[in-house]
Amino acid sequence: MGDNQYCPVTQFIGNMLKLLVCQNEKFGAQIQRHVKELLGQQLNPFVYPLLFEQLKIYIDKCFNSQGGHVLVSDSNTLFMENAIYILKSILEDPRGGQTESRGEHLAGSSLESIILNIIRYIRHVECPHSKSVKIRVCQLVTVLMARREDLSFRQEIKFRNKVTEYLLDWLLVSTHALSIQSASQAVSSGVSVSVTTPDVASRDLDYSCMEAVAALLAGLPLQPEESDRGDLLEAKSHLFSKYFTLFMNLLNDCADEAADMAVATGMGILDSSPCSPGSGPPPIQGIRRRSPNTTALRNVTVTAMSNLLNANIESGLMHAIGLGYHRDPQTRAAFMEVLTRILLQGTEFETLAESALHERYQKLVDLVTLLGDRNELPIAMALAHVVPPEQLDDLSRVLVAIFDAKHLLEHLLLNMFNREAELADSLQTLFRGNSLSSKIMSLCFKIYGQDYLRSVLLPELAALTVECAKPHVSYEVDPSRIDAKESLEDNQQSLTEITSRLYDSIVASADIFPKQLRQMCHCLLQVISQRFGQTSGQDQIISVIGTLVFLRFINPAIVSPYEHGLCAQEPSLKAKRGLTFMSKLLQSIAGQITFSKELHMRVFNRFVQQHFQSCREFFRSVSAAPEAALALEASPPPPVNLESAAAVGAAGAASDCAAAYNTPVSEANFYLLHRLLWTNQERIGDFLSSSRDQRQVGRRPFDKLVTVLAHLGPPEHRTIESSWSSMDMTSVKFEEFMSKSNITEKEEFKSVKSLNIFYQAGYSRAGYPVFYYIARRFKHADVNSDLLVYHVLLTLKQYYHKSFDLVIDFTHTCAENRFRTDSLNRWFVVTTDKFYSNLNCVYIYNCNNWVREYTKYHERILSPLKNSRKLVFVESPNRLAEYIAPDQQKLPGVTLALEEDLKVFNNALKLSHKDTKVCIKVGPHAIQVTSAEKSKVLGHSVLLNDVYYASEIEEVCLVDDNQFTLTIANDSGPLSFIHDSCESIVQSIVHIRTRWALSQTDTVTVHTKIRPRDVPGTLLNIALLNLGSSDPSLRSAAYNLLCALTQTFDLKIEGQLLETTGLCIPANNTLFIKEISNTLSQNEPHLTLEFLEECIQGFQQSSIEMKHLCLEYMSPWLKNLVRFCRHSDENKRQKVVFILDKLISVTLSQEEMYPNFQAKIWSNFGDLHDLLDIVLDCFIRRSVASGFGSLTAEVMADTAVALAASNVQLVSKKVITRLCRLIDRTCTSPTTILEAHSMWNDIAILLRYLLMLSFNNSLNVACHLPLLFHVVTLLVCTGPLSLRASTHGLVINIIHSLCTSQMELSEDTLRHLKHYLTEFTLPEYYQVFGISSVKSAAVSAFRTKFVERGAAHSMMAPPTGGTANTCFAGSEYVGGGGGGQLGMERLPLQSLELLTDTLLEILSAVMKDIPNCNWLEQWTHLSKRFAFQHNPALQYRAITVFGCIAKSVTESDIKHLLRIMVKSLESYARDLEVIDKDLKHRSLDSQYNCDLTLIEAIILSVTRLLPLLSPESSIHKHMFWIALCVLQLEEVSLYAAGLALMEQNLDNLDNQGIFTERSLESLMMEYRQPLILHYKQLDNCVGLSFRENFHFALVGHLLKGFRHPTPKTVSRTVRVLSMLLSIISKTEKRDKYEVTPSSVAYLTALVAVSEEVRSRCHLKFQPKPTATAGLNSMVIESNSNDSLSEEAATSSATAAAPSGNRQLQLVSSSSAVSAMGKQQQQQASQVECRNQI
Repeated sequence: MGDNQYCPVTQFIGNMLKLLVCQNEKFGAQIQRHVKELLGQQLNPFVYPLLFEQLKIYIDKCFNSQGGHVLVSDSNTLFMENAIYILKSILEDPRGGQTESRGEHLAGSSLESIILNIIRYIRHVECPHSKSVKIRVCQLVTVLMARREDLSFRQEIKFRNKVTEYLLDWLLVSTHALSIQSASQAVSSGVSVSVTTPDVASRDLDYSCMEAVAALLAGLPLQPEESDRGDLLEAKSHLFSKYFTLFMNLLNDCADEAADMAVATGMGILDSSPCSPGSGPPPIQGIRRRSPNTTALRNVTVTAMSNLLNANIESGLMHAIGLGYHRDPQTRAAFMEVLTRILLQGTEFETLAESALHERYQKLVDLVTLLGDRNELPIAMALAHVVPPEQLDDLSRVLVAIFDAKHLLEHLLLNMFNREAELADSLQTLFRGNSLSSKIMSLCFKIYGQDYLRSVLLPELAALTVECAKPHVSYEVDPSRIDAKESLEDNQQSLTEITSRLYDSIVASADIFPKQLRQMCHCLLQVISQRFGQTSGQDQIISVIGTLVFLRFINPAIVSPYEHGLCAQEPSLKAKRGLTFMSKLLQSIAGQITFSKELHMRVFNRFVQQHFQSCREFFRSVSAAPEAALALEASPPPPVNLESAAAVGAAGAASDCAAAYNTPVSEANFYLLHRLLWTNQERIGDFLSSSRDQRQVGRRPFDKLVTVLAHLGPPEHRTIESSWSSMDMTSVKFEEFMSKSNITEKEEFKSVKSLNIFYQAGYSRAGYPVFYYIARRFKHADVNSDLLVYHVLLTLKQYYHKSFDLVIDFTHTCAENRFRTDSLNRWFVVTTDKFYSNLNCVYIYNCNNWVREYTKYHERILSPLKNSRKLVFVESPNRLAEYIAPDQQKLPGVTLALEEDLKVFNNALKLSHKDTKVCIKVGPHAIQVTSAEKSKVLGHSVLLNDVYYASEIEEVCLVDDNQFTLTIANDSGPLSFIHDSCESIVQSIVHIRTRWALSQTDTVTVHTKIRPRDVPGTLLNIALLNLGSSDPSLRSAAYNLLCALTQTFDLKIEGQLLETTGLCIPANNTLFIKEISNTLSQNEPHLTLEFLEECIQGFQQSSIEMKHLCLEYMSPWLKNLVRFCRHSDENKRQKVVFILDKLISVTLSQEEMYPNFQAKIWSNFGDLHDLLDIVLDCFIRRSVASGFGSLTAEVMADTAVALAASNVQLVSKKVITRLCRLIDRTCTSPTTILEAHSMWNDIAILLRYLLMLSFNNSLNVACHLPLLFHVVTLLVCTGPLSLRASTHGLVINIIHSLCTSQMELSEDTLRHLKHYLTEFTLPEYYQVFGISSVKSAAVSAFRTKFVERGAAHSMMAPPTGGTANTCFAGSEYVGGGGGGQLGMERLPLQSLELLTDTLLEILSAVMKDIPNCNWLEQWTHLSKRFAFQHNPALQYRAITVFGCIAKSVTESDIKHLLRIMVKSLESYARDLEVIDKDLKHRSLDSQYNCDLTLIEAIILSVTRLLPLLSPESSIHKHMFWIALCVLQLEEVSLYAAGLALMEQNLDNLDNQGIFTERSLESLMMEYRQPLILHYKQLDNCVGLSFRENFHFALVGHLLKGFRHPTPKTVSRTVRVLSMLLSIISKTEKRDKYEVTPSSVAYLTALVAVSEEVRSRCHLKFQPKPTATAGLNSMVIESNSNDSLSEEAATSSATAAAPSGNRQLQLVSSSSAVSAMGKQQQQQASQVECRNQI
């Protein structure tokens, strides 16, 4: 550019800048010094804008014009150094008197691009004094930020973020550098880098960097490049973590240097005072010399961290909070300082809330609607000036919406109308263009005037429509278009009449004219009068208002009534013609003009003129100031405080509250406002900096606006939804795909949209909308490809009939981003040919080698695209700019960032099977390998560009001076390159890999999401925990944090804290910490949930000493949990459960702290009645989840003892009643075996809890003995061996507690209890509990073997079908006594009776010593209630226990038991029918066994209850036949029970004397008469007829008892026969051994088994040979005269059993039985038994 193009001043400055690089050997340095001093210190401030412009031109020349690459040269470097000096001198301003003048002229120019380019250039400078240059750059930035208020920024947030990134790249550059030789070792380790001793210059550079960064980070929201993960907050968190980790590394370096210095000083090697380089003794190797700036560096680093956290609290706090528990005390102390500072700075923690997004949107609204001192709108007006024309519609809509919602619409209208009036030359041109003001006016008319138009125009328009329907009526007044049959005069008259009526309606509607439109007219009147009042009269101004109202409001509705919703259908052509003429007349009246050009309209001039005055009066009325507006004018509002983001509404806008449009701002308007401000923020900044007035009014609001926008980030890409009806659904396949289920509302689909894989943004140079597909954001393993295809089609649907362009970004695309073959095919299936015809062009950006291979592999599918002219491959943004303007390009920031600050190495050779020339580009974060030779992709010649990020680099090795290798993660092998500058390339690669490594944390510890209410509790725990540290500096920092915390959140600590410096806090301050914690727990209970949650978090990360302290100060807060466990907020109740679960987890994991946790934590919960149920729920849930016998279950049971330690009565009651409720719940969904029930795990675990609590009377047995005995009898002999032993141990402990409790028991009772303690250890009782195989029950009870749940389930599968929900290991499944057990002892009912009788004896013995004790009644009530509920697994137990312990019974009880027996018999019959078809499954049928057991239990129970039944009960007489039917059921166990029932029944009847008068036969046959038909069937089946011979039939049933395997039953059989013999002798009043027809049957049965019968009766043996070996016939003869008849002897012939078996066979009975089917006999017995019952 020639000098003649500049003005003299510009030319002078240009010449001065050239002298900055003067190379004169003699005077060059002096000239440079004088020139830079002149420009920096002596230049007039008026010339600053010119200087900055020239500096920018010269600095731009240091970069390549095409790619923007840095052109490093000595002259350019020298110019940059001098430019830094000049800028720094100007900004430092040593001349104090001209500060205001300089600040004013500095604000006229932006230094952003100049500073950024200087830093970009210096980053590439490698010279001996490069560190000093970088230090001066950092100082320049520091000064720049100090003068921030005086400067203008176009994109301040983006500028500060970029400079921060650049400067941090210089941090730790010397102390953490990697040499080329060690590069492979250092890089291959992943994140470790070598650390060297820093020199003074390096530390000075670190300090300068951190000083500048601290200034930059003050109030700076991080603004990362658009993240590929689609989540802005996640991207911010990642960037925050990167910076924070870097700062922590720097602090660690400072701490290490301080430690080395202390060591060296203590050894006498180094003097503690700073020394200059070269002085003093040389340091020993490995000991760093502490830089004088180390302390200052640490302080400024802490400041930077505070600023960073303060401005990014929502994305950073959860990453940083973990440092409060860092293993290094110095790190924790530094973080304490950071937290203290951000608290004192007044950080807004509300940004952590979930509503933060909405609040920030609201701040945008507040800033846009902000009123200045003179009621100006700085942001809104700036936006109105800079928004391009195509966005005016959106802007008008959003401005009206937000100002109306804020009740500030009047101020918007005044400002907009003022702007319009200032631009207008005359009244005639006012509001005639398509300006923003016109759009706002039209929008207001549309929003607020619709109801008015309907009420005023609708009646006359309806009348006109009716008139037009008449043939003779017409409104055509143009003679050239009139019909021959029509009369012109009539038409003119008709038009005049209808117009007059309509006009009269309008004029008469002044009272109903909308208030908002009145306000707008008044604003127009004010603005026009102010602007044109001196040159125009009042009538003329009123006419302008009338013209605007009719032109933009009333007449459009008249001309197009259908479009405005004023009529249901389109008017006829005749009516439309009349409406057009009508609007012309009304417009002339409103404008106060007559017709001149249209000759056919002149006839109406008189009509028009007649209405001029009335029209003016109407608009003067509607333009008058409302009362509120008059009040506003009389008392203007006070100036608005610019510090407030919310504007103060004026009184004149109060009437807006009643408007229908006054609703909260919608989400769509929020988004629209966000997009408008984001895309135009740089132009807004330029506008507000353009003049001094604008800067004064808008600078501070604009700064706030920029900050809010930075927090919000870029607006998401949205497309305008359109109706499906507009689409041509011609493709069947496309329609099928689109007609899938409604998935747009599913979370998975929403997550796909949020990834921004496909979006629309901007327009191409050809004017087509541009869509973007970012290939690397699609990961086939994480994203459903069908949903992505659907999302793409939905995004494209509004452009389905329009042309559009597509940009595909293949940057860093690899195999994980591929579409599988079927998904790729789907693209072509679901889209139509018309879709591709509208696709104008596809721009493929950054194609790489993987894409080329992918297209080759799918060549057949992609063949339609091959050689397509629509495909355009581009390799750079500059090339893309040929098709899409840069301001319209919306490629991701990550993609564009690859082109920044590149070091380019051309002419490299990539070694492979085919050597390729490439260009290597090393950027700040990645390496690019771009081919120099084009390759074929889909028929096009393409330059391929492979991108490798620093995180992917595993190893870089320098092979020799000209070759190096690069190893990339997940690549097949290392890449080899040849280049002349290999050393520089490797150094650059190592540098970016090192920078990445420094920003990575050792362990990723991210705190859970923190909300505003979490902050006080979280920080309080950090302060209290670190206050007990052994490090004095950490204690001081924690104390200061505690002070700041109480001050910030107004915690009531009653003046116990006072922040100060130099405070000496002793290490033994536990009592102080406990006192503080206790006071806060009482005064600030609302912090409880958050504080306890953080305590648990900190506890797990603390040392053993700190854990003890944590328990001490945590325990006072536990009692506060009670207030939240019944809270109305469900979230708080859930939080209590969450905290309890966390406490349980810590109890399980912290083995060394287990005793302390029990004593300090869990013992406190025992007194909390309202919380105890929740605690037990958590215990049981965790125990069940882990499984019975697991370590977790045992620890939880053990912890229950700690709960009971402080409140035995409460805890024991909760546990016992909970177990009883669980057992009762098994009745709601009963199972055949208890272990198969879903509640079994809970029951088994609670039983273990009882065992743990039973020692030392922690079960409070004096109050719960009946419940405990009830539980024992129901659960004895269930579960695995350890649980059976637990039940045994529970009984032992209960008896032991009775002996050792405070109850006053007699010596006799104690002696009995001690006897029972001994008795329960006998083998007989071990068998009762099912543990006869163990040596010690106590040892077995605690010998549990835990197996994972999956394995446990497989081991414990129920043997008889069904799924047992168990978690037992080390034992096989055990049923509950119903049969079907496998490998374990079952519980016979006789054993249960024995146990119950023993427990009853214990209960009775103790009850004797306790007055008014009702234990037995309680136990009886429990067993009776359970006995009458259907529960196959346990009902039989309850029935048995009820029979054993009941002391009274009613007839209804017996009947209830018998009804249960009937149901069991019915089920038994059904099972028997099935089982007989397949006998091998009989022993495994659990339901069959349960029925038998229940029947047996009922029979045994009834047997015991019969003596208690009233003798008058009719039940007694029926029991004989019930017992007899049971004897015929062919079940061994039932036979014994039925025989006992018969014995008891006969004994009861005999005791009642019923057999004295009548014989047994007559009574029993009488009792069976009602069911005679059923009994006859039974007799026929059995072959024994009671009607033919009662006594022989009865004996025939009883003789089976001799074959019973139980000796007790055999003896009972003999006893029953003897009893029957006695009974029949009573009626006949004779000796029972006398042989009679009635007694012969019994004597015959007893003769072989009763010695007395043989001795009292005469016997004669006559052996007769029989076919049956071993059997002898026996003939009986009596000593009396009456002998047995031969027939009787024959019919009652018996066979003696072999000598070991006591079996007798009745010949007649056996022959009868063998003659019938066994099944028929049993079924008959069952039917008869049911009928008898």
